[in-house]
Amino acid sequence: MFLDPVHFIKEEAFSKSFCEKIMNIGYKKKLELAKIQDGNQVNRKSHVTFIQDKDIESEVTKVVNEANVTTKWNFLLREFEPLQYTIYNVKDHYDWHIDSHGKPYKNNLVRKLSFTICLNDDETINNNYTGGDFEICLPHPYHNKNKYFRFRKVFKQGTIIIFPSHIWHKVHPVISGTRKVLVGWVVGKSFV
Repeated sequence: MFLDPVHFIKEEAFSKSFCEKIMNIGYKKKLELAKIQDGNQVNRKSHVTFIQDKDIESEVTKVVNEANVTTKWNFLLREFEPLQYTIYNVKDHYDWHIDSHGKPYKNNLVRKLSFTICLNDDETINNNYTGGDFEICLPHPYHNKNKYFRFRKVFKQGTIIIFPSHIWHKVHPVISGTRKVLVGWVVGKSFV
């Protein structure tokens, strides 16, 4: 499947109060060391908890649908998996991976779109971080033709990055501070 573009970014797609609501929910829940379903645990270090909130999903749905149409991906989407509140402390990272699985779920749904929402308030010194760059790779059989999209700047609070779940991506190690994000996956029927 050829996709161009391979990502969609909307800066400040969500309000400060929306982001604070997510962080407050996440703060009240028990954060656990993130696990890798398929792969080596040393490839990932962060802490996560899961959030199921229909109001949050409703707001995110609007932007996901906008991305799906604007990019002309036009994936048939059905629902969200539980949303993942993730924090990356100093030296935390998530090496190269894809979000899609080898087989569909029992209900024959597969992950089609993935997203990351930046929650840090970049104007508050306690919420700033350095490092933690997000990167996407479009692999090519000839290594020198791989395309990399590394987002080096700290995005403003409420910015969302959306991309197809089968695209390789990573989070570089955080150098200072704590990177806070809401990560999610939108599923739909298997591709035919």
